[in-house]
Amino acid sequence: MSQGQEQEQKNATPTIGVLGTGGIAVALATMFARAGHEVRFGGHYEEVVAESSVVIPAVLGVQGAVQQLRPWRAGLRGKILVDITNPFTGGHVDFVGPWATGGTTDLAAAFPEARLVGAFKNVWWETFDGTPDPFVPEIHVISDDLAAKRTFLGLCAATPFTCVDGGGVDQARRVERMALRGVGSAGVFAA
Repeated sequence: MSQGQEQEQKNATPTIGVLGTGGIAVALATMFARAGHEVRFGGHYEEVVAESSVVIPAVLGVQGAVQQLRPWRAGLRGKILVDITNPFTGGHVDFVGPWATGGTTDLAAAFPEARLVGAFKNVWWETFDGTPDPFVPEIHVISDDLAAKRTFLGLCAATPFTCVDGGGVDQARRVERMALRGVGSAGVFAA
């Protein structure tokens, strides 16, 4: 295989970068690796961003993601940036701000040069703690960038989850609110 063909093959198979070292980061990196994808993982954000075509910041909250990614803004240009955050209050019963702010919309505004996708927003973190629960709903994937959404849905196809097209970024709050209707982190139903 020529060097050009190797580069084409590399470009055709996205490398997934998972930022963070916590439980969700480990679970996502493991899940995508088991699905056969090349994964970069860890707390060396500069390396992970540089070596990945899909970047998933698994950090606390959208503001944490913005703060952690800001130094590598230029490196995110043209890459798929996957938002997994939900802007919930501490008790996980409502949103931190008004309906039109937070989550994917804030990340899109902070990194307009990235190709934003929202995913895993309608489930709780416990979903990633071991084998997925058979009662976990479909994972709704949202984006205004249809090609980025299609790419990410393809990457999710070999995972244990059923991922579906959840619409555009304008559907972020609807999808995020789905998590509030399920079982929360305290193991109780969240109304």
